[in-house]
Amino acid sequence: MRNHICGGPRAAENLPNKQGKKVSFQKEKSWLAKLVYGLVALLCLYAASRLMLMGSGFYARPEWRDIVLLSLLILMFNSSRKLFYWLLLPFVCVYAVYTPVGLTFGAPSYQYIASVFATDLSESREFLSQLPLVNYAAALAIILCLLLFRQCTQRGGIFLHKNKVFLAAITVFVLFPQAPFKFVRESYQAGLQVKNELQRLNNMTIASRWGQSALNEDSRYEDYVLVIGESARKDYHHAYGYETENTPFMSTAPVTLVDGLHAGGTNTIASLKLMLTKPDTQTWEGDYSLNLIDLVKSAGIKTYWISNQGYMGQFDTPISAIANKSDEKIFLKSGDSFNGNISDFELLPKFAQVLEQPVRHKRFIVLHLYGSHPISCDRLTDYAKIFNDYEIDKKYFNVNCYISSIKKTDEMLQRVYELLLKNQAKKHRSFSMIYFSDHGLAHQITEDSIAIHNSSGKSKRHYDVPLFKISSDSSKREVDRVFKSGLNFTDAIGKWVGIRNPRLNPQADLFNHQPDPDDYGLRQRIEQMQVADDPAVVIPHAK
Repeated sequence: MRNHICGGPRAAENLPNKQGKKVSFQKEKSWLAKLVYGLVALLCLYAASRLMLMGSGFYARPEWRDIVLLSLLILMFNSSRKLFYWLLLPFVCVYAVYTPVGLTFGAPSYQYIASVFATDLSESREFLSQLPLVNYAAALAIILCLLLFRQCTQRGGIFLHKNKVFLAAITVFVLFPQAPFKFVRESYQAGLQVKNELQRLNNMTIASRWGQSALNEDSRYEDYVLVIGESARKDYHHAYGYETENTPFMSTAPVTLVDGLHAGGTNTIASLKLMLTKPDTQTWEGDYSLNLIDLVKSAGIKTYWISNQGYMGQFDTPISAIANKSDEKIFLKSGDSFNGNISDFELLPKFAQVLEQPVRHKRFIVLHLYGSHPISCDRLTDYAKIFNDYEIDKKYFNVNCYISSIKKTDEMLQRVYELLLKNQAKKHRSFSMIYFSDHGLAHQITEDSIAIHNSSGKSKRHYDVPLFKISSDSSKREVDRVFKSGLNFTDAIGKWVGIRNPRLNPQADLFNHQPDPDDYGLRQRIEQMQVADDPAVVIPHAK
């Protein structure tokens, strides 16, 4: 009794420790066994799926996504004994039976199936004798791997089909290429494309591939000025038929007006990287080694870039990367385009300073405007609107700002022209000036408002942009209603300046009164857009 009493508590104290260690050991052993079963099952699943795809003859080297999709099918059918033995196993056996043939001759086709029906026993033996033994081993391995996978999942208690996280993951994986994830997929791809392009621009020096250029005898002007507009859609200009008179200079000056230029894209970067380089017309990608500035410099002409667009500094945009090729560059904004609302009129003193520089050689000057960039009302802090907002319906508020910003650009162009005339009179330097816009805009119309913004894919007129040329010797006004492709723009600017280079298309010309013979699919791309017409909105007469 004493021994029992004395020993009892100790025994009672030791018993839980021993049982706890035993339970812990059993749990550890169970966990290790489950891990081993899981790894073996995974290897078998991978081997069976890969061999099945290879044996089908369609996939000599199966992609990882195809292997995963087939593996998921096997996993789901493994959730039920009946599904496994009555559906999955016969399905896999069909693959296995064809595997020796598929590994040797490829995927089943009409010829193979027809030959089966036309083959006798002797011919069958000859056919089967052509198949390597290793192909038969692959077929057997498919069945064995599948059965071993089944055993491992059952003995190891691996039932992934009951795991909600696993089911959610495979749902995302299977549906990712489909509509529910299109937004995520397209956003990622667009972001990746921008990232790669910016890295390429900032991490390497892009050498010019133009080589040496020469000037033709018809390069008769001393100063060439290229004015790049922003977001100015052609049909909102009175010079192109808009009802409100918002282009007094463009409508009356002795310009050659082109009605038919299609921009390269529907935003500044997408359009100008094609228009200011000689692009790859197969991939529709800009070629920065064949950019406009390097072309002009290759002909011995000094280049200037004066911009009211943003300059990112450490991280160039494709446009600022081209601008940086210029001999002299002036950016009114040190950051992005939203870094300060600076009027385009602020470019005029900088332009005048460039004109005042004492030079004897030819010059090529780019003026990059902020124009009618959305929100266009912000462009009018120093400029009056055409209509009083209180005298028109409030739904036309944005339209009033937009057409007024175009009028401001028209006045800007007139002032540039007047500075060039003044410089010609003072220094006897002839000149030629071209204006075009990088892209247009599209509408979003509701019952209460009309928004005009950069909504890609919403309007065919998004690509329609103004273009005109005026020179120191211009005497009459001309209007050319001919199609011109933005993908030929750099070639055509080379023609305008009078540059001769083997890489230039000598047929490209913006002002030859003839449509472009080849637009590399631009017009077809625009015509295939499945969108309703999106004409310019005219503001009714004021109250």
